[in-house]
Amino acid sequence: MPVAASLDLSPNVIEIKHLKKSFIASDVLKDVSLDVKRGESLAVLGKSGEGKSVLIKCIVGLLEPDEGTVILFGKDTATIGKKELATLRRRIGFLFQSAALYDSMSVRENLEFPLRSLKPRPSRSEADERVREALQNVGLSEAIDKMPSELSGGMRKRVGLARTLIQKPEIMLYDEPTTGLDRLPRGKSAR
Repeated sequence: MPVAASLDLSPNVIEIKHLKKSFIASDVLKDVSLDVKRGESLAVLGKSGEGKSVLIKCIVGLLEPDEGTVILFGKDTATIGKKELATLRRRIGFLFQSAALYDSMSVRENLEFPLRSLKPRPSRSEADERVREALQNVGLSEAIDKMPSELSGGMRKRVGLARTLIQKPEIMLYDEPTTGLDRLPRGKSAR
């Protein structure tokens, strides 16, 4: 019985082979290869400026590698169109160093914003529930109606995390996930 060509039987959700990226005369990524399987956690460690953010941007297609391949969910990102890449990106959550919140929107509105791109779009009651759950998961239920300017840097970072998780992505990519986080008092946890 033939298997449909679009069926992805690979256990890898990310495959990177011999990736290279340079800027001017500086090699940032040199022959990077890795595989990430569904359900697996992988940490890439290194000093500031050693290419961790560049690697994430190459994975999600924000930067084009000079050499090598990036395969997401079985698709080579160099051979697919912009529309298909956008579809793949919706399956990926990424949290960059800054929370990148919209200053003119409340916390609630910042969390509702990415829900607009989901298909099917959640109902008003489902969106409200997802916002409340996401804020509860990062310990910020009380911040729902605040503006980003009213939050500490660590709180903004946690709202950024909640905004990423609210989409229920299949893959999460974090860039400096603990930078700027507020320290919780002894004996307390975010959840």
